[in-house]
Amino acid sequence: MEADLARKGAEPTAKVSREELAEAVAENSPAMLWLGDQYGKCVFLNRAQRDFWGVDPQDLSQFDWGSTLHPDDIEKLSAPFAKAMAEQTPFSVEARYRRADGAYRTLRTEARPRFDANGTFLGMTGVNTDITDQLVAEERTRMLMGELNHRTKNILTVVQAVARQTARNTTFEDFNKTFNSRLLGLAACNDLLLRNDWAGVDLADLVASQLGHLGEDAGGRLQTSGPRVRVASHVAQTLGMALHELSTNSLKYGALKLPRGRVSLNWWRSPEGTFTLEWTETGVGPLSPPSRKGFGHSVIVDMVASALDADVEVEFGDGGYRWKVSTRSTVGLA
Repeated sequence: MEADLARKGAEPTAKVSREELAEAVAENSPAMLWLGDQYGKCVFLNRAQRDFWGVDPQDLSQFDWGSTLHPDDIEKLSAPFAKAMAEQTPFSVEARYRRADGAYRTLRTEARPRFDANGTFLGMTGVNTDITDQLVAEERTRMLMGELNHRTKNILTVVQAVARQTARNTTFEDFNKTFNSRLLGLAACNDLLLRNDWAGVDLADLVASQLGHLGEDAGGRLQTSGPRVRVASHVAQTLGMALHELSTNSLKYGALKLPRGRVSLNWWRSPEGTFTLEWTETGVGPLSPPSRKGFGHSVIVDMVASALDADVEVEFGDGGYRWKVSTRSTVGLA
């Protein structure tokens, strides 16, 4: 008998403890929890949700959560909310709300109806999750995937052109070596762009990436100099191909083929704003233009002129060879 009374006396205490525990969990949860009545009015906001909206728990009865909705999202939320309230069914919706600091954040609302013991509808119970950063990350991922797809198509187009033009202007025996060399130049340029998040590259770094294949063949006979110049990604690929073509030709037919040959690559800006890039080969004796204009000529003249909106000069003479690019356009350069 005493044991039964003791158990009965303990039950209210246990019940209160469970209620206190539930209240403590709800109040201190990092998730934004809320309760609404059968009219859609908030009757409970936990601390995380109150902090988001800057609501005083003592003034909850005066708070109108709808006033924090972004004007453009009112219709987006009102339809599913009204339907769920009328049909007393769960609903999920994403909308932007004004935070206490004035910033709009996107919240994903997941809500379910609640009922009393008699089945009477009491309102909605819900949780709001701030998904703003997630949406930004997803949008950035979509943008990067689209950019990657675009760049992949571009590089494949370039590779196809290089293969086609190389096959047209070389013998079968020389094709593999020439094509591989040009692909390595493209790969070096793409590696450099990737390291710079495709936001452009420093011209000196681009030069180094395209002339690095010369190695000991240059033997200290190639000198480069110029101020810091930023080259946009869409220009870097074309300019990189041109520099690779110039260095390869010099190694095969020009100054770098001979011990006394010298090559200088210099760039500068004039006071008037003209940018000049000049490749000069000396110590190679008189040179004559090639009998036909092949893919290399297209790269170092036509493609560079188009990419930089520039004038491109090529000179063969008694002193050697000179390739000069001049432009006053700011397209692709900074």
